[in-house]
Amino acid sequence: MFRTQKSMDEGVQRIAAVRERVKSIGLKDNSKVFNTARIEALEVDNLIEAAQATMVAAAARPESRGAHAHDDFPNRDDANWMKHSLWYSEGNRLDYKPVNLTPLTVESVPPKVRTF
Repeated sequence: MFRTQKSMDEGVQRIAAVRERVKSIGLKDNSKVFNTARIEALEVDNLIEAAQATMVAAAARPESRGAHAHDDFPNRDDANWMKHSLWYSEGNRLDYKPVNLTPLTVESVPPKVRTF
């Protein structure tokens, strides 16, 4: 995946618009037994939430890491981004927690740039 900040920001806006549309999904079949339409509606809601979390977190990272190559920021930035992104749907906000580099049962493998 190759991206620019402009395309990421546009993606964040588009996915938010789709999420608003998902809120209006209605079901004609209200039965609770073998209701595949209900299951599909719940799956759509879960998928769009996962997509929004991914888009918002990725757009907030001005770096290239792993499979996410950012054309505007071609290098990793471990000093600022060696942390996990936590997205909260309530308020559409991000928070972060540090990466644990000292596992309890195995030796630590130091982070390094992927070169293919």
